[in-house]
Amino acid sequence: MTSSDFRRNDARVQRDVVYGEGVVAGSTRPVTRPLKMDIYQPSEGGAAQGSRPLLVLAFGGAFHRGSKENDSFEVDGRRNTAIAEYCEVFARRGFVCASVDYRLVIEDPDPDPPGAVENPSDIPRSRVDQVREQLGYPPATEEMLWRGIEAAANDLDKAVRYLSTNAERYGIDRRRLAVGGWSAGARTALNAAFAKGAPVRAAVSLSGYMACADLHRLARPGRPAPAVFLAWGEHDLGYVAQQNPVIDAHLRSMGLRCVALRLPGATHFYERAASSGRLGPTTLEDALAIFLEEHLVPCENGTLT
Repeated sequence: MTSSDFRRNDARVQRDVVYGEGVVAGSTRPVTRPLKMDIYQPSEGGAAQGSRPLLVLAFGGAFHRGSKENDSFEVDGRRNTAIAEYCEVFARRGFVCASVDYRLVIEDPDPDPPGAVENPSDIPRSRVDQVREQLGYPPATEEMLWRGIEAAANDLDKAVRYLSTNAERYGIDRRRLAVGGWSAGARTALNAAFAKGAPVRAAVSLSGYMACADLHRLARPGRPAPAVFLAWGEHDLGYVAQQNPVIDAHLRSMGLRCVALRLPGATHFYERAASSGRLGPTTLEDALAIFLEEHLVPCENGTLT
């Protein structure tokens, strides 16, 4: 596959594909609910059937709101691009994309199996507390947040594995999988890739987060890990702006491939057309496309770079 296969095409979407089930009301009266995703595919033409890369994305919303259809929020006159829009845009570039529903904190999900967050006290609360107040909820306990974050990672991992298992049905090359998201979705993507071992070659974190203890525990020599794309705003949430350079430095020290972009002038809420801060690619979208193309395109002999 060459870079020309990433040309823009029309996209089509299949809504509400069930990829599994998840337990909610886990601490009271557990029940299961279906977990769904929207799958975006290029229209016919371009790459051969079964040879398309996959990008699986998780929405943001402080683990309390947002959806696979819309997680665009306006704060202080700034608005972020919805994950669903990223899916449509990258399907037009030649990817199969999935916008994934996952269980939220307010559903009281069952976190089994755990492993993404070792210490619940390491979970930053500032944005979560703001969103809970806006939604009319009292402050969450550490246990509540931990349950939600772990369950989200389990769900995203399950979605990736479902699509890998059903690769032929959706025209996916299971060797070329990527996972990502924005905000809570980005944290979920990093957790799915590093803690859950989702079978991906690349992870995309748009204003994501991982605590130092978890970063050092999960990204270490000898442990399989994907290439990572980090982006965050110059004026992002404090803990996001502070931690992303730390994540970048640690991944590089482990010999992992990492692209890190501090988006000039951006807050936590930025669009895909935001300046990447680089002289080459001029937008976040372009920089992300180049990263994915570099890490998901096979060489002429059919192997992966």
